[in-house]
Amino acid sequence: MDFSFTTDQQDLIDAAKDFFDGENTFERMRSIVKGQKVESLWPQFVELGLLGVMAHEKDGGMGQPLVLMAAIAEAAGYSGLPDPFIEVAGITVPLSASPEKLISGSSQLAVLSELRKYIDHNLGDGTAVKSIDPLRNLVKVEGTCDQSDKANYHGAVLSAAQLIGLSQRMVDISVDYAKDRHQFSKPIGSFQAIKHHLANVYTQIEFTRPIIQLAAIKGGINVHSAKVSAIDTAMMAAETAIQVHGGMGYTYEVDLHLFMKRVWALCGEWGDRNYHMKKIEEYVLQGDAKLGPGNTFN
Repeated sequence: MDFSFTTDQQDLIDAAKDFFDGENTFERMRSIVKGQKVESLWPQFVELGLLGVMAHEKDGGMGQPLVLMAAIAEAAGYSGLPDPFIEVAGITVPLSASPEKLISGSSQLAVLSELRKYIDHNLGDGTAVKSIDPLRNLVKVEGTCDQSDKANYHGAVLSAAQLIGLSQRMVDISVDYAKDRHQFSKPIGSFQAIKHHLANVYTQIEFTRPIIQLAAIKGGINVHSAKVSAIDTAMMAAETAIQVHGGMGYTYEVDLHLFMKRVWALCGEWGDRNYHMKKIEEYVLQGDAKLGPGNTFN
């Protein structure tokens, strides 16, 4: 199966990544944590047309598939983007019968699901929810949950993609730290134990990304496999990053904690590990399950 993007699609992904990385700086995130007012990125989402990535062209969108949205979600995860862009562009817009107001930014809505009953406070009113992630201000909304599988499908895939982006960012932060931190007159990155741990995480990221892409394209049992793989990879990345930092990753002074706490939050959204493992177990134990390496990418 070919997971490559066209030149135009890759340009779109790269443009979104450059925008996220350029606008959502460490300074912006730390200002949010302190409760300071920061400039909303929503007008720029609208101007760049990013909210309409998955909307039909007849509705003013780009008509792109979920697999491309997953790549953009990975870029959002890498930057630590706290704004509810992925929820709107990747979940609400594709489920909306009239997405024009969402694409134009005149309306901001979120989809409720049994797997995620809380939303960003910018998308609705409700009871404040305390999150382990200090960058997000969440509320629990009382309302009717979307009963279709599509919301959970998109939510699981896009949260998995964000986890991979976060994992890559934690690796990159750790690599930079390992180059600067010296022991015995040598950078700690030159020590085999450090190099091997980081290499293991990098390898895991590269193995997990195509699993997420497959889930985005084919859905089904692949979605559950993707979320489990992403959770395992992100937890491995967080634990390794903390070890490389010598425990400093837990502290407020180190930027790593902003990404680590987002990982912990996303691991429980749109189905935690136990939920998705249960779905995989049910599939494996049914009589007509197509198992084995020959069926991996069929």
